[in-house]
Amino acid sequence: MNAQSPEESPDRTPARSSSAGPLELEISSSLDEYDDYLHDDHDDDHDDDHDYDYDDGPDLGDDHDYGLVGVLPSGYGNIRGRDAAHARRLRRRRAAVLCAVAVLSALVLGASVVAVVAVLGGGKGRRAAAAAAAVPPVYGSAFLSPEEYLGVRASDGGESVLVTGGLGFIGSHVVDLLLHRGFKVTILDDESNGHNHNANARELVPRDVTVVNDYPEYPTTAASTTDDDGDDRRFTHVVHLAAAISVSESMSDPDKYERVNYGGSQKVLDWIGGYNERVFSLLLEGGGGGGGGGSGGPFIRKVVAASSAAIYGDPDPALLPLKESAPYGGKSPYADTKYRMEGLMRDFATGRDDGVGAIALRFFNVYGPRQDPKNPYSGVISLFLEMAGSGRDITILGDGEMTRDFVYVKDVARAIVLALLREEEEGGGGGGGGGNKKRGGASFDVYNVCTGVSITINALAERVRSSMGSTSNIVHAEPREGDIRESGCDPRKARDGMGFVAAVSQDDGLEKTAAWFRSRTAK
Repeated sequence: MNAQSPEESPDRTPARSSSAGPLELEISSSLDEYDDYLHDDHDDDHDDDHDYDYDDGPDLGDDHDYGLVGVLPSGYGNIRGRDAAHARRLRRRRAAVLCAVAVLSALVLGASVVAVVAVLGGGKGRRAAAAAAAVPPVYGSAFLSPEEYLGVRASDGGESVLVTGGLGFIGSHVVDLLLHRGFKVTILDDESNGHNHNANARELVPRDVTVVNDYPEYPTTAASTTDDDGDDRRFTHVVHLAAAISVSESMSDPDKYERVNYGGSQKVLDWIGGYNERVFSLLLEGGGGGGGGGSGGPFIRKVVAASSAAIYGDPDPALLPLKESAPYGGKSPYADTKYRMEGLMRDFATGRDDGVGAIALRFFNVYGPRQDPKNPYSGVISLFLEMAGSGRDITILGDGEMTRDFVYVKDVARAIVLALLREEEEGGGGGGGGGNKKRGGASFDVYNVCTGVSITINALAERVRSSMGSTSNIVHAEPREGDIRESGCDPRKARDGMGFVAAVSQDDGLEKTAAWFRSRTAK
């Protein structure tokens, strides 16, 4: 049955891990103003494609096309008028002081004081404190700030995740987060959309999700879950991100999208079903022994896959901000294959008795480090940053007043892992749009992944130019036929159903991304 549409909740605090330490909670409290803003009603809440897909970045975003202006709360960079220059000078001075205080606090007084500096210092203070308080990983080399794993529990020691598309833009950040929290990770990737290798994960590369024999082998005995080379054959979760990712390419090559996005997703689900059946038969042969796998046993118990806001198409403005219950309006084979993938997941989860849950996440415009501007299907922010960094004109198609919701990649990675670890008895179909629950706790659901804040493309271009210290001109070209005018997202179902609230504001995320681009260019 369809789940109820989410209503405005009097409790606007996002769900957080009960195991969070003082530092995590104090850092989290510094985000409360932004969090409260997200959950207020807005009149102007509102993804990317040139042939460089402003709407989509590697499966990753929504396939509306570019646009953006920001309506951010006071204190988040919305200072205008004659006092703007003076305000910027004050912010720079404050940032320098806060950075020094944060570093000294971390060395002398401990991490909790750094968190207090973050609370008092605003956006610059949060960034300085987060850098000083970065936490080392259980596995891997990625140090993450508390906001980058907010609400994500540590592994119970027996959990292993298969990530398809794990070398890509979003997938590589998901791998980092999983390793940081102590999960074992296996990557399956054909290297078509990324080469972000990770020496701390097992890599099955190049492997194709459309080829049955490219998937990991099933366990051969209940007692031993490793193959002859010592590689782990046990899995407890699956993240499915491998996909063909361009709206425009899908119009000229729909067969590719049918084969990869729909057919590949079917094979992922078939492999999961076969895996659980094999484990069940091995356990029966062994008299019902445990076979490893932590508190949840040796079975795969959850699959999370990337869908897209492209499925909403060009919505009626009366539907904005978009809830998950909004009708299908896709206008491309890409959108069609993503929407039908959701149907495959629903049928899979609700038609089984082994308790496998499934969640599809509808990404809006995703941006951040590792998004390659030279990829012809990259997102608009990486393209604008590359233009600004090289001094070329920043070219906007149309008048630039199109609106989009841009969400930072580390927030997206966190949303994926939160969905992966959501306990079925706590969720299972709450909120609007697509929730279905089955006996044994298995369920299917869909969630938007966004910030709830929209921005115009014109404003985005101005912010990119400023963040890069660029003298590039901003110019306008003829609009592209079919570009979506307005796109806005309601984030409340993800907040209520899986405890996800975007922790990185668009200003902070853009600054982080610009810093990555500058460091990349300097090499």
